[in-house]
Amino acid sequence: MNTVATPSEVTKGKHQIDLIDGSFTASEAQDLVVPMLTKKINFHQIKRMSLFEKNHKDTCAPDRDRILELEEAKATVEDIFLQAKIEGKKVKMHSTIHITLED
Repeated sequence: MNTVATPSEVTKGKHQIDLIDGSFTASEAQDLVVPMLTKKINFHQIKRMSLFEKNHKDTCAPDRDRILELEEAKATVEDIFLQAKIEGKKVKMHSTIHITLED
């Protein structure tokens, strides 16, 4: 049974959420993963534009590099899911998010 953490519990230690855990059809896997990657790419693009508007000399290298990494990851997973579709295979995935509050 899942319980909701109280505010005092939330501020203590580390937390983890099992976001994805199981076997999926290729289409289901694609529906779960590709939008998350797209959202992360958009997040960094917007952040990069905002930083550039404030300072036109800022190359925004960390965000630019992260966008490239995420675009490569997106292309890779799309290839994996396509291959799974072609071969009629299921896709097993596990994703855990680790959360720690910091100052």
